[in-house]
Amino acid sequence: MNPQQSFEKYIESLRAMGLSDEVIGLYLDQWEQSAQIFAGQIADLNTMFSDQRPEENEFSIGNNPDTILTRAEQWAIACGADLAFYNGHYLNDLTTGLDRYECRGLLSEHWDIDSPQEAIKTIEWLFSEGHRMEFDILWQAVNMVTMEECKAFLRDTYEDNDKAEAIALHRLRNLRDALEVFKQHNLFEQSTLPNMLAWDFCRIINLSRGCFDAGYLTREEALGYIMRSARELRKTYTGWKQISISYQFARYIWRGIDIELFNQFLKNMQVLLTDPNSPWVLLKWDDGVVV
Repeated sequence: MNPQQSFEKYIESLRAMGLSDEVIGLYLDQWEQSAQIFAGQIADLNTMFSDQRPEENEFSIGNNPDTILTRAEQWAIACGADLAFYNGHYLNDLTTGLDRYECRGLLSEHWDIDSPQEAIKTIEWLFSEGHRMEFDILWQAVNMVTMEECKAFLRDTYEDNDKAEAIALHRLRNLRDALEVFKQHNLFEQSTLPNMLAWDFCRIINLSRGCFDAGYLTREEALGYIMRSARELRKTYTGWKQISISYQFARYIWRGIDIELFNQFLKNMQVLLTDPNSPWVLLKWDDGVVV
């Protein structure tokens, strides 16, 4: 199937979900604007850094031998290891290992952060709201009996906001796809319900590290945000594997399932869970560390 045929099939799937041509047009306009902004790059506004990573570093655990973090602080940093490992950042230190100006460019590009004030505003938004609220709406919708009920629920929720409705329907489709794939791989324990807390709070950890490296947060501010996030994560999850699966699941709601990337993150998770140099091995989830 060529790109044009794939595009036409996607438009047909949007119509099959009940979207009008007007709503589809609004959504495509927004998509085109985003594509122009991020042309030539992976457009992921919800992650700290890009998903591109040198193949030769695929399974290399990166620890800073000169870290001065306490055991508890390293435990908190490890909560964000999924993304940090993928991007080749240090897994045991506040600094990512990137220089100040590289971090500033990435923060500006992916988060629209160009000052300490914008850094604090974004992090506080993730704490107070993030994407958890939108996920609650999608989770209610996906548990409706029929697709017609799902669409009716979202129309009522996003009344008079066609763009928001179109985006919500697109993410609802991603959510259903992700549920199917994750269940096929037996990634959800029976007692575990998907949620977005890991998505918001793990990003705070990596974002705080990047803002520290960029000079937008002091060491005390960055560690304060990181420790605060780790406390919330520890109250919600029961282990490193559960937090990793929850983070990955939420990530695919916002990006859609990319099977190659899905498999890569699963491989990375296994490395983090088994490599003797991994913080998830060196620092057990329940080994008494107080965060």
